[in-house]
Amino acid sequence: MEKATLYMDYLNVTQKANGVFSHKGCKALDLAGKDGNMDYLKAPFTGVIKKIYTKDANQVWLESKDKVKYADGTEDYMTVLTQHDNDVSDLKVGQVIKQGQVYYSEGTRGYATGNHIHLAVGKGKFTGSGWYQNTDGVWCINNQYDVHKALFIPDDINIINSGGYNWIKSSTNNENASTQDTTYVVNKGDNLTNIAKRYNTTVDELIKLNNIKNKNLIYVGQKLKISSNNKYFKKYAGSSTSLVDALKSINEKSSYSYRSEIAKVNNINDYKGTGTQNTKMLNLLKNGTLLKP
Repeated sequence: MEKATLYMDYLNVTQKANGVFSHKGCKALDLAGKDGNMDYLKAPFTGVIKKIYTKDANQVWLESKDKVKYADGTEDYMTVLTQHDNDVSDLKVGQVIKQGQVYYSEGTRGYATGNHIHLAVGKGKFTGSGWYQNTDGVWCINNQYDVHKALFIPDDINIINSGGYNWIKSSTNNENASTQDTTYVVNKGDNLTNIAKRYNTTVDELIKLNNIKNKNLIYVGQKLKISSNNKYFKKYAGSSTSLVDALKSINEKSSYSYRSEIAKVNNINDYKGTGTQNTKMLNLLKNGTLLKP
């Protein structure tokens, strides 16, 4: 079972729950990075995008595919609402986002002062329209839940402002998924093929890593090691603003067809080589989280 985790480089709470501004009566938090630049949010769990609302602040609702472990010990489905990303054109309803994968960014879309992410947690699956307007006129996620009670934080997160909350650190830190293994517990209906697809690995690799004798024989409750090694491109540390140049500098192919394959596995749909799409991939490459095809 995945631990729902707040995967950001920095923890900087700039507006607390039930704040006097846009959070009155709501349990949402505003989260910013180290400075005024735009930092990224990685998926707290493997989930499915249930709704995107672009008429206001580019709100996105992400629902966990399975039950997850909450920081307070609860085990249930979880829905996370984020808003203020300036561009969500690479996301679509029904899209699956893997835990630890960058999918959202700080921004100023909608009613916002300075780059940040408005983040709210709802207990359980996505329901109704996804939110409701409370008596103070503020829109809150359905079945709202305290963020610090829902989400673990990585052991190595840089804490600038905790907001005064008692955050719980995760003993399993998947922040650097490119160099760590994940443990997966087999569920009813699972097979090696769909598990391998979910984690961007191969059946043969699962068999080798777990010393499986019969690839058609796994059982519910079985713990499988999922190797994440070499699933991501080498982190790009240069200053180029060109994705092509960045790929070449780390000795990777950079053709249009190969970039199309990269875009596909990183959930960047309908790749046309636009500046927005290439910048998105370049930022993932700089973060060390650009998946290989």
